Amino acid sequence: MSEKTSFVEDCIDDYVITPSDEELLQYQEGERRKKQVKKWIDKFIACDTFAKLRKVVESYNKSVLSKENDIDVVFFFWQYIFYDLNDKTRFDAIMQYMSSGYYPEYRLIRPLCHIYNPEDVLANYNYSLGVKQTCDKHKRNLRKYVESLSNAEYENANETEVRFDEKTHYYCESDSYGVHRFFETFEELIKYRKNDLSDADLTKDIQLDYDFSACKTNENTKLPIGNSGDLEYVIKKKYSDGKFKVLQAWYNKNDVPVKHYIHEFEYFFDFVAFLKGDLSGADLLLCDGLRNLDDVSGIDFSDARITSSICDKFGIKYKSYSIDSEKVESFSKTEEYERSTSLVLQASRELATSGEAGSLGFLGYDSTKERVSYISDLHLMHKLEHFKPKSKADVVYVIQTIVNSIVAETNSILLIGGDVASDYTIFELFIRLLRDELDRRRRNPKVIFILGNHELWEFPSLTFDSIVEKYEKLMSECGMYLLQNDILYKDSERRIHRITNEELISLSEKEVRDRLRDARIIFFGGLAFSGYNEQFNANNGIYRKTISRDEEIRQSKCFEELYNKVLGILPDRKIVVFTHTPMDCWSENVNYHKEYVYVSGHTHRNQFYDDGETRIYADNQIGYSNNNPHLKWLEMDNEYDYFTDYEDGIHQITADDYRSFYRGKNIMITFNREVNVLYMLKKNGYYCFIHQSKGGSLTMLNGGALKKLNEWDINYYYDNMDMVVDAIKKPLDKYSGIQEKIAAEIRKLGGDGTIHGCIIDIDWYNHVYVNPVDMKITGYWASDIINKKIYPNVPALLEKECPSMYAKYTKLLKGSSKNLPMISNGAGTEISVLPQTYLDTDIYKASREIKKMQKLSSNILTTWYEVDNGRKMIESKKK
Repeated sequence: MSEKTSFVEDCIDDYVITPSDEELLQYQEGERRKKQVKKWIDKFIACDTFAKLRKVVESYNKSVLSKENDIDVVFFFWQYIFYDLNDKTRFDAIMQYMSSGYYPEYRLIRPLCHIYNPEDVLANYNYSLGVKQTCDKHKRNLRKYVESLSNAEYENANETEVRFDEKTHYYCESDSYGVHRFFETFEELIKYRKNDLSDADLTKDIQLDYDFSACKTNENTKLPIGNSGDLEYVIKKKYSDGKFKVLQAWYNKNDVPVKHYIHEFEYFFDFVAFLKGDLSGADLLLCDGLRNLDDVSGIDFSDARITSSICDKFGIKYKSYSIDSEKVESFSKTEEYERSTSLVLQASRELATSGEAGSLGFLGYDSTKERVSYISDLHLMHKLEHFKPKSKADVVYVIQTIVNSIVAETNSILLIGGDVASDYTIFELFIRLLRDELDRRRRNPKVIFILGNHELWEFPSLTFDSIVEKYEKLMSECGMYLLQNDILYKDSERRIHRITNEELISLSEKEVRDRLRDARIIFFGGLAFSGYNEQFNANNGIYRKTISRDEEIRQSKCFEELYNKVLGILPDRKIVVFTHTPMDCWSENVNYHKEYVYVSGHTHRNQFYDDGETRIYADNQIGYSNNNPHLKWLEMDNEYDYFTDYEDGIHQITADDYRSFYRGKNIMITFNREVNVLYMLKKNGYYCFIHQSKGGSLTMLNGGALKKLNEWDINYYYDNMDMVVDAIKKPLDKYSGIQEKIAAEIRKLGGDGTIHGCIIDIDWYNHVYVNPVDMKITGYWASDIINKKIYPNVPALLEKECPSMYAKYTKLLKGSSKNLPMISNGAGTEISVLPQTYLDTDIYKASREIKKMQKLSSNILTTWYEVDNGRKMIESKKK
């Protein structure tokens, strides 16, 4: 009996283009399931009232077909709708169902406007699931959609596609409006489509026998395998993300895959067994475990991508390669700085990493902050010299390893601060590998580069502008950005825009500020050079022969002049000044502006300083000797004040201005109302928005909601704004302070800690309510705003609903009761008391009122209280 050498029983030969036995069995099961589907279709079609339709839906949702086969009830609604489009009774039943708000209302209501007369759909849509505001919003949104259908572009924009549905074995035509039409037989489909199979995928219908010669097809058409003509067979073998992978794919003449298999293996021997020893052409570059093998006899490694050390071990031939040692040079001054500040490079990274999880909480995202990753001075040529590459595969291995680390750690913005490589070929390889890895992992951060002095070495015959143009072209091809004496900014929609060097010079102050009005985060920078550095500059050969000392001084003064202009125009904006050289190299006066963040490299003198005003991030200069680079990150507010340039006073604004203001504050609102006159009141940094009707009455805006005001004189509200703000702010600050302490303790236990109104989230279902009257803390579980369980205290809630957090709670409490003073207060012996069901919604009403007040933290006054002489607040009510 032979010894078993793998866990896999099958091999690559078992996976072919023709249907396998398993696929045939699945298809037969689908045909049997189709009979059950047809029976349920008959039940749905028989419904002639909303009540009957609702009952059948409830019955189906409990059926085996629904639970075990995951066939969405929306399929049967499409069958019901298209059974007879002229049946008024059927239309009434479907519209009553849509008005109920029950699933799948949100998936059907708009598509129905493309099946029936949209005006009839709108007239019969009376959404009723929720409070009046919610119902009105649904009706209003549909009205807006129906109005948009009058645009002729809608008809031209519609596109359809066809597929064979494996679950129901029906043929489906879907369009870009969301309309789905199902057909029981292929003959019904082809008749309806008039022989047009453009954008059709029929590959899953493995037993379809049809003459397609008379059918219209296009480059996206995928016919059943037997009708696809000559196919190209492609095999890819690779090791990535800790697994061995094999991709088999068959492509038609239009290079569209008509069938594919993906196989993954944990173990190398299973990978080898599946491929029957044929690893030719395999990409095993990152598989370091290969060096642990003792015997590779019987394995074909021809044309495989493997490092030279493994090839040498097993006698595998490869083409030799060596780096250009002339492009590897170190400077003694930077080497000295690198050695003396190596602890800063490591220590601050650990500090940033340890703070990351705790600051984000359960949901892991703070929309008011922008995390910016940064790294500089990678010096890839030195990394390669340390590795001593003997093949091109070795070069790719070193760079790919660094790229993988960067991609794994990056945030939404990545800054790479120059001195990546003094060899342009290596620089380009890094960029393209970075782009490929970002695409492979489906990550799309905004990547911003600046050049370092080492990037200039290879081009002594080119002007600096020509060198910049060369690198900029490469960046653009790879969807990245090069920053050189200009501004890049992310707008309200999180798109990147540029104000060029020429525009910065020519535009007026107002024009620049207008361009940056909705900028969430702004970057200004470039190489900056070392014109003011008398000890370490062009005379020391830091640019080789490309830049002279005179040119270096000129370039630094040019950058300094631009910086001073930016500072003069935008002293109040939060800007990242991103340069290769530090400020003392490019500015005669080293004066860090308190609103700006300074990120730099070049010196290898790692330093970090951030006291909340002066912010210097020069602590991730990887340098010559560090072979294990990682990213670090800084945090920036990504809010902007849309009305920052407005003077205090009363201003008329548009509805678009109002929405833009809230967008800048990262507050989501729905505001689709028709506006008569909309006022923005600005006073001492606070805002208030008031709408005036045609009759002259005033209402205060809170997001998309309006509340009537007593007085009709807009000047009254401007004159008394600061008094109302003060009356709300003082008690609110005390209340918010208590909430922040509780939220911090929740985060310490691994919970969310998000505050909204009176409520602090522990996780999706568990919350803490802080009574704004007596400050009592109540823990509760809620599946929705009605169904809630109130616990005697927060620890009791944690023990029952969040056991892992409760374990942390008890552990911290053993150390000292001072660790969690807010949550543990009043715990006593009441943990064993059973929770009480609480169906009232009064806590949410109070929470909504507090949430209005909390908008003061965003400097928005959204509710008006009349303040009497005793400083008591009485909410403004309609007379």
